[in-house]
Amino acid sequence: MKKDRFLNGMLAGIGVLILIALVLFFVRQQQAEYRADDSPQGVVHNYILGLIQHDYERAYSYLADKPEKPDLAQFQLELTRSEIEIKRVSVTIGEVFLSGDTATVSLNMSQSYGGPITRSSWYTETAQLIRENGTWKIVNIPYPLWSWNWYNEVITPLP
Repeated sequence: MKKDRFLNGMLAGIGVLILIALVLFFVRQQQAEYRADDSPQGVVHNYILGLIQHDYERAYSYLADKPEKPDLAQFQLELTRSEIEIKRVSVTIGEVFLSGDTATVSLNMSQSYGGPITRSSWYTETAQLIRENGTWKIVNIPYPLWSWNWYNEVITPLP
């Protein structure tokens, strides 16, 4: 009889701990929000959030207006193809290095790989931005948040 009461007490205690953990998990979960896009960090954050939320038009609006810029359909197609890789990437925005109308934003990235035992690799990359008409625009950001064939100037061979 005492063993049953002890076991019931243990199970009730475990149930309460699980309930507290679930409540904390859902209460502390933050919904990502767009930030002011008046800084290189804000533009990179909003671009990545747009990709995650499939708001491709908003993400596209952060690209620099250069001749090599893809059109919106190309942009969306390339990123839709990379959707699985994008979901597996976690990005922390680091330091910003400004030089006139150009900015380099350090990105600490973690990419997980599927499988029964999840592995992750950590690496640092950079995003390149330029200031166009007073606003920051992206000219390069690492894969899988970007496609290799955007903003590559066509090199013609010498005659």
